[in-house]
Amino acid sequence: MAEPKQQPRGERLLPAILAATAAMVAAGVAVGFAAGHYTNRTATVTRTVARAGGAAATPAAHISPQVAAGGHTFVQFACVECHGPQGRGGVSPDVPALKTVGRAMNVATLTRIIDHGLGESANPTKPYMPVWGAVISKTQVADLAAYIRAGLPVVADAQPVPVPRGQGAAVAGAGLYVRYGCVNCHGPNGLGGVPNPQSPDKTIPPLTGGDFRGEFDTDAKIAAVIRSGSVIGKAPIVSMPHWGGILSRSQIADLVAYLKTLK
Repeated sequence: MAEPKQQPRGERLLPAILAATAAMVAAGVAVGFAAGHYTNRTATVTRTVARAGGAAATPAAHISPQVAAGGHTFVQFACVECHGPQGRGGVSPDVPALKTVGRAMNVATLTRIIDHGLGESANPTKPYMPVWGAVISKTQVADLAAYIRAGLPVVADAQPVPVPRGQGAAVAGAGLYVRYGCVNCHGPNGLGGVPNPQSPDKTIPPLTGGDFRGEFDTDAKIAAVIRSGSVIGKAPIVSMPHWGGILSRSQIADLVAYLKTLK
């Protein structure tokens, strides 16, 4: 029998080289597709998260410094806790959504309402707009008016402070004290010192010291004044507003626990 004719070495290697080359091309196509697909998916997720977080809804570059300052003041003085994020309402049926009514008011009207409040209520479950003129500066009032007139856009980093959970009532109360603006009137650690020129003692009372502890010597009395407020006159006197229609019982109890830690 004749021996089979052996192919030259180059001819034997050619199919293997072609197969390897085809495999490399296919792998390159697959990697390229995967990279492009992953990039596209990542970009989509990033854009979606930005929209969900709200920061991309109104880019910071499109907001004037005054409007941005108004957004921070809106959070600092707890306007957000009554009127809702970006003034959308939904917190209490007695508090209007500024998103719908703010632009209908001119600067003079908004300034007057912020400075002098808007009505009073004897019912602690029905919050009302308190007097802010003796607490908020003229610049801050102008910033708030600009922010409301601009439609209350999203402002970067203007978010209420988080309230700690699972760390005890007093710790949660300390967060609530800042989040709901108590600190703006009663001062850090309840030390007072904020002017209230038309009141008998010319200042907003502190939440520490013998006078406070003598008058509010039980948890129930402290909770009652938080819930019902202390209306002592009309504007320009700053009065303790109702919080009964905004704060829950557990939140009031946390605030009481925090106030009891103050010296």
